[in-house]
Amino acid sequence: MGMYDFIDVTESQGEDTLPAEAVKFNGKWLDHEVEGFRTLRVSGRELMDCEIEDVQMGSMDGTQYQYKRYPARQITVTYRLMSESDTAFREAFNRLNGLLDAEEAELIFNDEPDKYFISTKAGNSEVAAGRNSVTGEIVFYCTDPSKYSTVEKTFPASPNAEGILEAVIVNRGTESVPVSYEIVHKHENGYLGIVSQYGVMQYGRVEETDWENYRQNEKLVRLSDLSALPDDPGTNYMHPNHVMGGSLVTETIGGKPCLRLRSTGAVSAGKWIGAMKTLTVPADSEGHAGAKNFYCYLNHWFETGLMGQTAEQSIAFLTGDNKVICGYSLFKSDMTGNTACLEFWLNGKIVRSISFAPSSSDGANPFNHGRGHNDIRKEGDKVTFYWFGNYPSYRSSAIRNMECKKIQVAFTQFDSRGLGNKYVTRNYLRSLEFQKMGVEKWRDVPNRYQEGDVVSIDGEAARVYVNGMANTGDEMIGTKYFHVPPGETKVQFYYSSFCNPAPVVTARIKEAFL
Repeated sequence: MGMYDFIDVTESQGEDTLPAEAVKFNGKWLDHEVEGFRTLRVSGRELMDCEIEDVQMGSMDGTQYQYKRYPARQITVTYRLMSESDTAFREAFNRLNGLLDAEEAELIFNDEPDKYFISTKAGNSEVAAGRNSVTGEIVFYCTDPSKYSTVEKTFPASPNAEGILEAVIVNRGTESVPVSYEIVHKHENGYLGIVSQYGVMQYGRVEETDWENYRQNEKLVRLSDLSALPDDPGTNYMHPNHVMGGSLVTETIGGKPCLRLRSTGAVSAGKWIGAMKTLTVPADSEGHAGAKNFYCYLNHWFETGLMGQTAEQSIAFLTGDNKVICGYSLFKSDMTGNTACLEFWLNGKIVRSISFAPSSSDGANPFNHGRGHNDIRKEGDKVTFYWFGNYPSYRSSAIRNMECKKIQVAFTQFDSRGLGNKYVTRNYLRSLEFQKMGVEKWRDVPNRYQEGDVVSIDGEAARVYVNGMANTGDEMIGTKYFHVPPGETKVQFYYSSFCNPAPVVTARIKEAFL
């Protein structure tokens, strides 16, 4: 049982007063959300029994210890529910059932708001029949018996006395926890090593160096290069029927420069109208203009605020004579509902069309404010696209020797619908980085990480991301995603010798407690 005195619900304490052990489940305080609900006491959060595994050794006295483990935890919440009528009583329980219908959700108590359990409502007691004032119990089941800090602690790495980049992680909890990392590159790099006494994690290749320039990817175009160009009122080669008479503008939105549609131009009945910029890809370091093999990272923000909004943005990679090698078309033509579409283009044709809901709260929208990642890669006759962590590829022998010499980016709205409430609320391009690959058949390049690239390592999920996208291909065999125990742990970071200045590294943990 909890160590707090019972507080009568009739005491004059104000509507917002919470009991000491009040329950917050899946982000909602039950005492606030359910009319007449009051937390009385909580049990199951204190000391836990552990299970000990041992074996008997012949005729020896006692047993030989093997290991101990903590089983799942059950937390019981005792509550009172009081209602003024049968209808209010039933509505209160309907509301309570809805709030408790979540799996593996955060469970927080008011006397310890900086820590949470991961739990699922597993059971409850029967309440007395024929009454509108009852007491009962709710049982929360925690397959993981530990509780976790709601606050993430960060530990920046800095050179130690030997000049090795090192972070000292201080875990003041009672349990070992996974570590996550963010590595921001300030220079090209081919290798990352993360080393502690508990394991080694390696990405890239130790032997990669940057003297083989002919195998090096070269970054030739950024969004700022495109933004600086004048608007192009010419032909949109992905959509020749679209009318390009408007203008684009770049402005900082949400802390990032965003290219967007400023004006649509004159109305053209029954057509998409808007603006476009066409960039000629600059020559590489050897003076050659055009890329048979290339990679382009993109970040879109495409998010509706109302039903029935429409808009489009497209990006096309063109040959010198304006053939569409490949590209994306991201649009919403649904004028009543909330269905958008992403099209994959190859050799001037649509090879795949994917529908999704472009709202901010819908987990099916990969282009909302917190996401937006996208990329495209051409290797000979193969083009690899991106969709929600997957990389579907398509081939066309016709594009094998096509060189990308132009990039077209266009934004449009349908007919006379304008840029008000009928236009998709967030239709922006937030990033474009075009790299030329230095070999005809793309191979692992020496400088796999470029200046500005961010490598994120999720210690709990044991996954690595580059610029927000999963990249398990970088992980070397033998990598062990280690946890750090209570106390201090030194973690050292290694990188290619030519990488100067060093990456900026931050380690992160959430402490855990029994």
